[in-house]
Amino acid sequence: MKRIHIRAIGALPEAWQREAAAALQTRLKPYAQLDIVELSEGHKGAAKPDMARTRKAEAESLAKGYKTDAFVIALDEGGKEYDSPAFAKQLETWSEGGRPLVFLIGGSWGLDESLVKNAHAKLSLGKMTWPHAVARLLLLEQLFRAETISRGKEYHK
Repeated sequence: MKRIHIRAIGALPEAWQREAAAALQTRLKPYAQLDIVELSEGHKGAAKPDMARTRKAEAESLAKGYKTDAFVIALDEGGKEYDSPAFAKQLETWSEGGRPLVFLIGGSWGLDESLVKNAHAKLSLGKMTWPHAVARLLLLEQLFRAETISRGKEYHK
């Protein structure tokens, strides 16, 4: 069973987002041990936040709390795009030997460059810009879809 950690800046603000995330987590439970950690935004409510300082603060919190043997994947617009079957194969490769997967989702201004540079892989969810809450839902959906593809289940058509 895969060990998947999602470390995300910010909580899901809307009830529909929390409900969708909970439903996707329930679907994924038979296939993976999933841990989601929501971290506070780096601007801490400042009226005029400093973007660079905010990203740096968020990077510091995102970089803590997972084991050094983990395979780290940064969600970034410059990352590699996959179709669902290719993503399923890539997940198998990334998790070889039972190493945990850690997905990093930045806040409103994305991930600090230090995290993107040091990640083992960079993943793009497409050319469109997504709010970080929606990006989390898209990631959860694709993780579930990938697991069903890998097992030959009927979900993916």
